[in-house]
Amino acid sequence: MLALAKWLAGWVTGDVAAALTKAYETKLNARTESERIAADIEIKRIEDKRDARQRANEVRLATANFLEMRVITVLIALPFVAHLWGVAMDTLFGFDWSVAAFPSPFNEWQGAILLSFFGLSAGIGAVRAVAGAIAYRRR
Repeated sequence: MLALAKWLAGWVTGDVAAALTKAYETKLNARTESERIAADIEIKRIEDKRDARQRANEVRLATANFLEMRVITVLIALPFVAHLWGVAMDTLFGFDWSVAAFPSPFNEWQGAILLSFFGLSAGIGAVRAVAGAIAYRRR
């Protein structure tokens, strides 16, 4: 059970310390400048991921006792998730619901809202780190 719990904890939170250690070892063992830059990019990506998790945790802790935040979150996400499930159920099981698309501009924003709600905006930090490293390299 302990091994399963460790695996789940590592899967949910990620093993940041081990990843950082490996990235720093890669940087120390790099033979070329390009390998060092690639290691720096990886270190920055891991640190950004760690910082994003830390900020999210701080927000959760700061708002843990505020029922309003939970209600607001549900009210924001519910229409989009309900629409997603309506479309999915209608498509998968052939119900004759004829679920309409959201009106513009929500029809374009729905995916972005759902993706950001589920935390995929952290990928933006990784892309920015890579772009920053490329820009830094060109100087």
